[in-house]
Amino acid sequence: MTEKKREAPISYRPPYELREQFRARVADSGLSVNAFITAAVFGENAPKPARRASASRADVARLLAETALLNERLKGLVGDADPALLEDAARDIREIRAACLKALGRAP
Repeated sequence: MTEKKREAPISYRPPYELREQFRARVADSGLSVNAFITAAVFGENAPKPARRASASRADVARLLAETALLNERLKGLVGDADPALLEDAARDIREIRAACLKALGRAP
């Protein structure tokens, strides 16, 4: 009885100084490492990115609405709180709002 053996895998080890950049590019591509390398080698004939589970549009829209409410509450605290802390909080809310809008495919 003969067993069918698998072929030896082809491995790739990026140079040490490029490893973080390689990992970041793979993560940004939305592909697995194998699919990313295949795309880099074969270009047009490479597999398409897999769909990733993402936050639901309803969740992102809810977060966007909550950032608006928080922003209004902060404006109501203007006379009672440290202005620097309020500005920091408002900036954080603007960043969260921009991220939510981007996730929804809208411009901030």
